[in-house]
Amino acid sequence: MRQPLLSPVVLSALLLTGCVPQEGNRVEIKEEKLLSQVRKLEREKDGLQTVIIDQQKQIRNLQALGQGKRLERLFHVSRIELGRYTGGVDTNGLVGHDAIKVFLRPIDQDGSTVKAAGDVKIQIYDLALPADENLIGEYEWPVDKISKHWSGGFMTYYFSFVCPWKKASLPKHNELTVRVEFVDYLTGKTFTAQKACEVRVKPTPTTATKPAK
Repeated sequence: MRQPLLSPVVLSALLLTGCVPQEGNRVEIKEEKLLSQVRKLEREKDGLQTVIIDQQKQIRNLQALGQGKRLERLFHVSRIELGRYTGGVDTNGLVGHDAIKVFLRPIDQDGSTVKAAGDVKIQIYDLALPADENLIGEYEWPVDKISKHWSGGFMTYYFSFVCPWKKASLPKHNELTVRVEFVDYLTGKTFTAQKACEVRVKPTPTTATKPAK
């Protein structure tokens, strides 16, 4: 017995029944992805808008203050001083000093010591030597290294730096001159100070002479 043939209308209905839902699912998934991307972009736009508003407020505030006014009102370095205890020290327990310890105080516009950020360069001179030989030591500390040299306590605020003698240029006299250069990171200004200090130079061995016959 022959199987009945499906009419074209019925066949089309069956095909549509299987295909349309699948196509619809794909469209819905694509729409959901697009909506997710749109929501993400909107969040990013809102975040950027907030940043822009904050920056505009900051610019208006800075413009209202002015560069000169702002620096005048901030605590900033106006000079540097070397502490009275700057001088020779013994770090190895042997006879004579083997280094100079430098006490540095950045001073603000009101005369108070401030923990300021900056680069430090220290030069040690033996001025009794000829001009081309009297620089016997040079030491540098960049801004990111000076924090550990700060000491703060009751009536005590300063940076301290130990400068050991250079083997190639040991001091030959008991009075040396310390020169310090401080580059302030807030204002960009360079401040200098110098101080004469006493040291105990290690005695040089003397050559024994034979008695005359």
